[in-house]
Amino acid sequence: MLLVVIATFFTTIAQLSFKLGSTSEGVYIGPIPLNIIIVVGFLAYGTAAILFLYALRGGELSVLYPIWSLSFVWIFFVSSFILKESINLLNWIGVLFIIIGVSLVGRSNA
Repeated sequence: MLLVVIATFFTTIAQLSFKLGSTSEGVYIGPIPLNIIIVVGFLAYGTAAILFLYALRGGELSVLYPIWSLSFVWIFFVSSFILKESINLLNWIGVLFIIIGVSLVGRSNA
């Protein structure tokens, strides 16, 4: 389970990199921007995928995949605190449900 949690942090780095890189200057391949920030995002996604594959070797998909939803929680906080995006009450309730769900899945496997 720990590998999946670590993988979700890499996923969050990737998503943040894509957001920041999409508004930065760089080379364009058609409509797709390509710069160092976006490359970091792809590397972070690749790292997350490799960690998830290793986690799957020793764990059950039905337990590990719901834990992957923690990336939504991390992105919620990154969006709020780093990107200064507005967060409303329904967003907070949704994140709370994700945390409760992940906790229940984790406990059922303990």
